[in-house]
Amino acid sequence: MVALVPDTLVLSLQYSPRPGEPLLLAVSLSNGDAAIIDTHDHQVKHRFSGAHSLETWTVAWSGGCLTPALYTGGDDSALSCLPFGKAPGLAVDHPYARTALDFVRDSKTHAAGVTAILPLTTDRDHHEWLLTGSYDEYVRVLQITSRSKKTQVMADLRLDGGVWQLRYLRAEALFENESKATRFWVLASCMHAGCRVLEVSKAPQWDGSWTIEVVAKFEEHESMNYASDVKPDSYFDDVKKATFVSTSFYDKKLCIWKLKDT
Repeated sequence: MVALVPDTLVLSLQYSPRPGEPLLLAVSLSNGDAAIIDTHDHQVKHRFSGAHSLETWTVAWSGGCLTPALYTGGDDSALSCLPFGKAPGLAVDHPYARTALDFVRDSKTHAAGVTAILPLTTDRDHHEWLLTGSYDEYVRVLQITSRSKKTQVMADLRLDGGVWQLRYLRAEALFENESKATRFWVLASCMHAGCRVLEVSKAPQWDGSWTIEVVAKFEEHESMNYASDVKPDSYFDDVKKATFVSTSFYDKKLCIWKLKDT
């Protein structure tokens, strides 16, 4: 058991994806803070006070920038990047040891609370691309440039409901000369609009553009769809074979469904 802040709710949590490192747990809190907990000794290793002025709805780990960092989204419509520690393998006096991903706060991109963050991929120039969801009903591909501390919208799409959750399904490289994935399938929980299966794609390196497409919808819920998932090992390399499960709030409904053959 870990004591955080009295009378404060934990709104989301994410385990660290970094292999070979201590198992850390990132949490977002209802008072606008975020924290990192070491699950071995149950101690708070980092606390980010005032990450947001309202509830911190969601938290995600940076996927590959030089400095370890968290991304958080808040009810104040802000996306924050919170660096901590130094980059593995860099000396303390290295120019990018602590400043490569300095504090980033974007309060202009989203028109309402930021409720979901899904890191997609990175490149050798230390750009990182995120997929974000918001109460404003949009998903957006954002490019985070760590050295200039800027965000740029690369693509966006309205999903007709607040985007509460983004669940990674699978990824693949579209082009033979690409060493990293450039097409991603994502399951979105869109509150009163139900579920969406998204295909998010990045053009070749020389182009740099992104697209977001809805490839399937599930709209049988009669209330807020806050959580959806996919059955492990139900689809392997073909999302169209997947078995999905989704839930809704007031009607207490749980649905199991598949995509129709087209």
